[in-house]
Amino acid sequence: MPNTAAAPLAQDETIPLTSALSAVAPKVDVGIWVPALNAAFAKYAFNSEKRMAAALGQFLVEAGDAFASISENLNYTHADRLAKIFPSVFATVQAAQPFVGNPVALGNHVYANKLGNGNEQSGDGYRFRGHGLIQLTGRSEYAQFGATIGKSAEDAAAYCATPEGAAMSGCWFLSSRGCLPLADGWDISGITRIVNGKAMLENAQRIAFANAVLKELGG
Repeated sequence: MPNTAAAPLAQDETIPLTSALSAVAPKVDVGIWVPALNAAFAKYAFNSEKRMAAALGQFLVEAGDAFASISENLNYTHADRLAKIFPSVFATVQAAQPFVGNPVALGNHVYANKLGNGNEQSGDGYRFRGHGLIQLTGRSEYAQFGATIGKSAEDAAAYCATPEGAAMSGCWFLSSRGCLPLADGWDISGITRIVNGKAMLENAQRIAFANAVLKELGG
């Protein structure tokens, strides 16, 4: 259940989310994304400036500063890159070569028999590849999210490839993984660790985005 410890915003208070996003991430289409974000923030108790800013700090790195990357791109053009991205799957560059330019086969291969997915022939790997502002991956994770919105894993995966679903799933992930108290304490690095693991990729940029959004929101 969402943590609602933070003092809720007054019902008649207008949060300048449109102006904040326009200032910090001008490439984001606010006409599309602000309604989606507002609905997701309301559903999953992102009811303070800190919570919203902390979420956006992650989203703007995970999905890019235009929110253009809400579906995992598995269309690789070089085998050596594939071998670096999936070293546990491809021991050599030669092993990766058949999957260059073949995103469906790649997804089905690298995500087979893990994360709740079936075997390579099931098609689960590509079907349940990453989608959303924080990309959910695997049948199990989509089933967990889907259970909160009355959708099957398959329908949830398709939904997460839309702006509304991308925002909903991103907020669900942060809420369900215990990130709301970290946002209240402004521990952005702690949130990054949950989202990105030990790698903590681009943590400084996540912090910078979150701080900039919080300032624009008046927090």
